[in-house]
This record gives sequence, C-alpha cells and structure tokens, in this order.
Amino acid sequence: MRGVVRNAIPLQGYSITLRLVDSSRRATFARCRRRICGRFNRFTDCTAMNMMITKTPGLARDGVVAVEPDFDFQSSEYCALFARSDLTPFQSPLWLASIHRDLAPALGARQHTVTVRDRASRELLAVLPLVIQRLGLLKVIQPADFGVCDANAVVGETVVLEALARDPRLRQELRASLKGAGALLFRKVRRDGFDVRRLFDGVATSVGENAGYHSDTGDDFEHWERKKLNSQFTKKLGQLRRQIERDFGGYDIRLARTEGEIKDAFALLQRVNTGRFESSLLDDPVFADFYRNYAIAGAASGQAQTNVFYVKDEPMAVLFGIAHGDQCHMMLIGSDMDRMGKFSLGLQIYHAVIKQRFEAGLQRLDFGLGNSGYKSRFRVEETLLDNFSVSRSPAGLLMTTVYHRSKPLKNRLRRFAERLR
Repeated sequence: MRGVVRNAIPLQGYSITLRLVDSSRRATFARCRRRICGRFNRFTDCTAMNMMITKTPGLARDGVVAVEPDFDFQSSEYCALFARSDLTPFQSPLWLASIHRDLAPALGARQHTVTVRDRASRELLAVLPLVIQRLGLLKVIQPADFGVCDANAVVGETVVLEALARDPRLRQELRASLKGAGALLFRKVRRDGFDVRRLFDGVATSVGENAGYHSDTGDDFEHWERKKLNSQFTKKLGQLRRQIERDFGGYDIRLARTEGEIKDAFALLQRVNTGRFESSLLDDPVFADFYRNYAIAGAASGQAQTNVFYVKDEPMAVLFGIAHGDQCHMMLIGSDMDRMGKFSLGLQIYHAVIKQRFEAGLQRLDFGLGNSGYKSRFRVEETLLDNFSVSRSPAGLLMTTVYHRSKPLKNRLRRFAERLR
C-alpha cells in the first residue's frame, strides 16, 4: 500500500517539506521529523521520503510592523511579493501604483501603507495597501480602493500570513499602526482568500452588500454552452450576430491595443454611460482619466484589457477589465443603445470574450460585484465578501456600528464618502 503524507516544518526561515511515499513507514517519518526539528542537518534513516528544503521569507516572530507613507508599489520587492501571493489583479503593482498616484491625492487621501518586514534582513513579508481619509469630521483608514476595486486584501504568502495571525505581538503592532485615525474600515474581503480579520483584535464585521460573480467554462466550451447556458439564449445570440452581418457587412470583437483605439473606446464608454445611472464613476473626470490612463499603461502587458465590438471599424460596445495570470475581472461595460440596442451587444461581447479566453486556455471570467440580471444568463457562481472594522475612538466606534448595523444611517454616511460600500 502506498500513500502520500505531507508536512511542512517552518524552521529559522526555512521550510522543510517531507513527502512520505510508503505508508508502512510512518514510524520512520515521525522519527525523522523529530530529528529534523532538533537539528535540521541530520537526515539519518530518511530513505522513506523525498525531502525538499526551501527558503521562506522569515517567521512571524522576526517581523516588525511599520507605516511606509512613500512605499513604492512598482518596486522589485513588492513585485516579487505579489508574484508569490495568491491574489487578484486589484493588488497588482501597476494597479495600486496608479491608484496612489492618480486617485488618492485628487480625493484628499494620504498613503498609509502598512508593511511587515523581517527584523534582521528587512525582507518584505506582508503589505496592507491602506490610505487615511477624512469622512466628515472623522479620519478613517481604508484600503486604497475608492470604489474601483472589487476585492481588498493583505499582500503576502498564505503561510506567512497564517504565522502573523497567530502572533499576539504582531497583531498588537498592526493595531498600533492605525494611530491617527478613529477607525479602520476594511471592505470587500473575499471568502476564498486569506481572512484579513485574523490580523487584528477587536474587529466588528458584516457581510458585504454585493457578492462577486464569475463564470467557469471548464475544459469543454461546447458542453458549457449546451448544458449550462440556456439553449434559447445561445441560439438568439447566433441569430443576432448573423443579422449584424447582413445589415452591416460584418463585425469584429477584439482588444484595443493602440492609444488611439483605447481613447476611442473610452470616449464611447463615457458617452453611453453619462446620465444612464444614478452614480457612475465615469461621470467624474478624475475616475474617467484614471481608467483610461490605466487602460493605456496596461495594454501591452495584458494587465488592462479593453475589449471592443467594432462595426465597420467603429466601436459600438466596450468591455473593460483588469487581468493577472489566469484571472480577468470585468469592470466597465457600455454599448451604443441608440444605434445598436436591438442587437444586445453587451451580452454578445461577454460571450465572445469568454470564448476567446477559453481558446487561449483560460476558463474563468469575473463579472464584478452585484448580481445584475444579465449575469444570470451565464450561470455565474457566487463568492461572498465581508466587511470589517477596528475602532480607535468613541467616534470611530459610533461610525462603524452604524456602518455594520443600520443600512438607512449607512446610506447617510455616503454623503461624506460617496464610494463607501
């Protein structure tokens, strides 16, 4: 009988992973583990396992917490940390650098990046991308979000974050890093990732008003279309595509790559969304410039993806998202309803992008927060998000209590912070 047992032993900055390949030799495994823990260079009688020793970035007891108001999110150390972390594009170097450069100053926020470093080597172990901002009379520390992020997180390797969460001294230092504000308000923590609440003592929490939604085609696109999507829905999309070809002589759905193409796409987005919604980020020039500039800066690397539905070389619909690895989170969508409303270009471009990603070996597409009706057409799956807070003053306690427990009063809070969600 053969089996596999894994055990990882953190030891003075090293991780020793034992792989047992013969379940009949568990006594040998246990004896080796005791010897390794006592002195990790003694590997006698370890023939029953494969052993791998890798350097890991420090231990919790070596960590020191600091506020770094000039932290560079495009530095090599942050890029390396992000690459080792299992996170969304909303924590990527270019995205966070753009937020701190283009949004934070314009919105009256000050950078308040909290870091955890190895005390001896100064190696970067974890980063909390935070800002401090005044909401009415109260100063509040929040993630660098401003309503443009679908998820907020602490950046670091899960094994390191787990160790930090177990260390009372580190949790105390993290709480002390909130000095100068009445409260920490940390929103949109995905339940499929590390729970940031574990890094702080004395948290209050509530479930996020909006969940995240994504589609996953699996490894058979045709099966996904036939079995998961409504057959009438896919049939209708095909009919509409054929009608566009008859009426206009064809169409093209592709990424805008040049600066001119991207600017044309965002001009369409702004035009078709103006006045359509009660509160659209694109109505504010600060946010419109932010999105457009990021789309241009991230186009070549694929971190920004501006998908355009062209009819006779003219953009008629746009779907914009940000990407990292096999993830792509869609954030903005718009189409020319006056001229092309009957063709359901929004649904068309979503379906086309999902298919194009599948052909590139990518099976998942995130549709953003909130279960708008059109998302159900794609049989999306739900990911819940949580909000939490840490109060630092009586006024902070009052504000966070209102936020978590009273939706009518929470809506009034938004007069002071429009993007408070």
